[in-house]
Amino acid sequence: MGLSACGGDGDGSAPAPAPAPTPVPGPVADAYPLIETPKVSAPLPSESFSSASRNYTFFATDIALGSLGYKEEEFYLEGRAKAYGTPSSTPVITNAGTTEPVQNAEVIASDIPYKTRFVVRRPVDAAKFNGTVVVEWLNVTDGFDGEYFWVQAKDYLLRAGYAYVGVSAQNNAISNPTLGLKQFSPERYGSLDVTNGAAVAQDALSFDIYSQAVKAARTLPGVMGGLEVKRVIAAGMSQSGSRMGTYANYVHLRAPIVDAMLIQVSNPVVRDDLPTPMIKVLSESEANAANLVRTQPDTPTRRTWWIAGSAHGDAIQRIGRTAVRLRDLGPAKTGNDNCLNGTVATRTRTPLSHVVSAAVHHLNRQIETGAQPPSAPALTLAGTAPESVARDVYGNALGGIRLAAMEVPVARADGIQCGNIGAWVPFSDEQIAALYPTHADYVSKVNTAVQSSIAAGFVLPEDAARTVADAQAALYGRNLKCGALCLSAGHFRADYSTTGLLRDNLAYYSVVRGEDLMQAVDDAHRWVAASETETGAAAAYDRNFAIASLERFTALAQKAVDEERLTTTAAQVLTSQANTIVQALRQVP
Repeated sequence: MGLSACGGDGDGSAPAPAPAPTPVPGPVADAYPLIETPKVSAPLPSESFSSASRNYTFFATDIALGSLGYKEEEFYLEGRAKAYGTPSSTPVITNAGTTEPVQNAEVIASDIPYKTRFVVRRPVDAAKFNGTVVVEWLNVTDGFDGEYFWVQAKDYLLRAGYAYVGVSAQNNAISNPTLGLKQFSPERYGSLDVTNGAAVAQDALSFDIYSQAVKAARTLPGVMGGLEVKRVIAAGMSQSGSRMGTYANYVHLRAPIVDAMLIQVSNPVVRDDLPTPMIKVLSESEANAANLVRTQPDTPTRRTWWIAGSAHGDAIQRIGRTAVRLRDLGPAKTGNDNCLNGTVATRTRTPLSHVVSAAVHHLNRQIETGAQPPSAPALTLAGTAPESVARDVYGNALGGIRLAAMEVPVARADGIQCGNIGAWVPFSDEQIAALYPTHADYVSKVNTAVQSSIAAGFVLPEDAARTVADAQAALYGRNLKCGALCLSAGHFRADYSTTGLLRDNLAYYSVVRGEDLMQAVDDAHRWVAASETETGAAAAYDRNFAIASLERFTALAQKAVDEERLTTTAAQVLTSQANTIVQALRQVP
């Protein structure tokens, strides 16, 4: 009796039981044991963009991520990788449309040391994260890391809560003597090596490096700031899309670690027995003999989407890199295109980005629910020449995914002329007047077209709304001429800009609460068009209002920088373009 009361609360009740000991965590099972777990550094600190040693992230984003609830971090990735002897040939397509049995790549060497880097852009708040990371194999064709998938898909990724990783898997972007990372900043990137001191050729380690980067994102909490990663979509554009095809055919099934794949503007033959969902998003530029003979039928896990009126390297691909190229590579490496004089007729404007975003959306849904993405019609070919795309009376392609830019055309959009950049040749004022007698008529037709794109599954509602908003702001059907200082064409020239091009550049940044910025540009656009339509004193009056609107824009841009809704890098390009237009307007006699 006495013992039962000892240690009690004085009311004679039995003592509370001792809490159970906290179990010691045991080892966590490795979900991907066939892929080595790499070592990842802490996030790398960066100095300012004026740093003499350039000790900051190469191509650090010019998007104001903080205003969108995101942050950017760069890490070193290092470990020991396998070298794969991937076959030089692709799976052979038989007459029956199937591929011959595919053998996985052989490991020709193991335990080879490497060190590279990757960039992460992720939500700060776990509640915003949708559970999916898209890992881009960065393109190295230009001698530096090209984030070309990010440029096209960023709006959707950021609004839908994805995380993004860009991986430097290949040597050209690291060691290129002119533009590579080691040349950019020896202090920051001088220790990177994916060739084991030049002993490994042909990027033989790149496939395992990519897999290890994905494993780091999936399993090392520090990479994603503790976010729980549930799904990974692999992405590659053009050259890196071709590498992604090799990865899918010969490496991925040895040790699967990605849940879906998106290949952008590259058309590798892909094995029919690949169980992993894949979409290939192709522009007109890929409609050549070499690519068209690789055409494969859709399967439950593979889709091929051709987009009429689009180009391999469209306007957005370059507009999205202008500011960071100027900052990190300099004006000499940020020139305009030479084809068709460069200023009036290059780089298609058909929004390939909208279809890329829809592809990510469908792949993510297919991983989650099994729902298959829609199939798309092929481009229509003319005659017997496989590289000949059939065209309508305006010179625009027939067939394929038909966005509003093709269904309600205002220009000839040819993804084959001018090579990979395509041609964009605006219709004459007479053609526009005949097609769209009133502005309301034009907007109505655009709205009908985008509703069809939504219903077909190739454009998401938010992107469709943007297309309609652009149509509402456009000048078509308003009896205004859009001339040399108004027309959007080309992508960048240091000594020349237009209000149309300024609008395209501003739209790329999707500035939070940026309606006043866009209104100022739209006002300037209309006043410039009015000045190019009228003459004499009336035209001078219009030019003065255009100048006032552009000066208002530059003031609003500075305010957006101060409020961290616009980066300094982006603002410098935008205000420079605005000032260039102002100077040109003041010089008009």
